[in-house]
Amino acid sequence: MARQYWRMLVVCLFILMTVTVVTAQEPTAIPEFTLVFDAQPGPDVPMLDEFALNAADDAEIVANVVAYYQANAERLALLWREDNPTRLAGIFAMYISHISRPYGSTPLTVTLTDYISNDNAHCGTYIIPQQQIAIALGLTTRTIEFVGEHAWLEVYVDDHWELFDATTNTWINRAGLELLEGVVRQYRYFYTPMLDINRPDARLHLIEGYDMPRLRERMPLMGITYFPPGELAVSRVYGPLADQLNEPP
Repeated sequence: MARQYWRMLVVCLFILMTVTVVTAQEPTAIPEFTLVFDAQPGPDVPMLDEFALNAADDAEIVANVVAYYQANAERLALLWREDNPTRLAGIFAMYISHISRPYGSTPLTVTLTDYISNDNAHCGTYIIPQQQIAIALGLTTRTIEFVGEHAWLEVYVDDHWELFDATTNTWINRAGLELLEGVVRQYRYFYTPMLDINRPDARLHLIEGYDMPRLRERMPLMGITYFPPGELAVSRVYGPLADQLNEPP
């Protein structure tokens, strides 16, 4: 029995050493993703780069974007099946910000010009063009952030806040704070180049562990299965209704 015991111990040690050596030589494992690619393109909306070609600063870029929206609002309303003008403008500001840059690490970004000069964007930087465009279109906005986790823009539509998440190109008819309470919600996912089978260049975010379907599921499920960690930060309100909606200091 003793001899058999020692023989089994030697065999186990040999297997363990072999596995260790093989594992050390293996390349870093690539995370698995639940990606479902789509061949359906979104509406024909230019990226922000096109509006920046002959623009000297952020103000001129935004003016070019606003002029484009005003000329195409009826077409976009039909394509997006949206007849509320405030919501339509909010969708446009979210949509054009999302399609203009894939998700990924990016340097400090504080202006729309910075945003366009960077190759990638993340939740905190998608908000930069989105908010500038939304305010220029006459919308009232605020940002919601769970520090270190996620951030998004909300637009005041009629008499309530609605969530427009430019990171995932997702609209929800409720405010994020309401979602956390588990209220009934409606939502829509808009086209994303990061799942477009014809846009492999937009899938570079995979190496950073960004899983679009997983994050898209999280947004409308907030307060049901997804509770963002981190400190909650609600910005002041900006836009035409700022004086009415901001709490007095």
